[in-house]
Amino acid sequence: MRLGFTDTLSAALLHADELARKFGQDFVGTEHLLMGILEGKSGDAYRSLAAETNIEQLMPELVKAMPESGGQTMVTGRLPLSPKAQRVVNSAISEAQAAGQSAVSTRFLLLALLGEGESAACEILSDCGADLDELRGLLSRPNGIAEK
Repeated sequence: MRLGFTDTLSAALLHADELARKFGQDFVGTEHLLMGILEGKSGDAYRSLAAETNIEQLMPELVKAMPESGGQTMVTGRLPLSPKAQRVVNSAISEAQAAGQSAVSTRFLLLALLGEGESAACEILSDCGADLDELRGLLSRPNGIAEK
């Protein structure tokens, strides 16, 4: 069975694409995915990030970490995902299926980002005070941060 994306996740992916374009990138990377979650300001992933890190510091740190761009992108339509970002999205789908969910949410996207480990997004989360294991645990709870 193919799972759909929640409205919140669809919006986060759209924000990621828009932000990558804004910074002159020709692909969407893991840092853009994290920025997309932050830009939406809703969903389990955003609430978990707000509970576990200095969320006001997170976006400026992600912006500073943007790779140098060659100017405006020439790609029309949606930007392609980097191989690592594509792995993260695929992993989020697998996580949602394993959890028996009917749709993939930002919670699963953030869990997949955290599972990547060696990514710009994880490094920046750590630099902004997030305990990645604690964040994983929070996201893995069936009721998210409500149980905290």
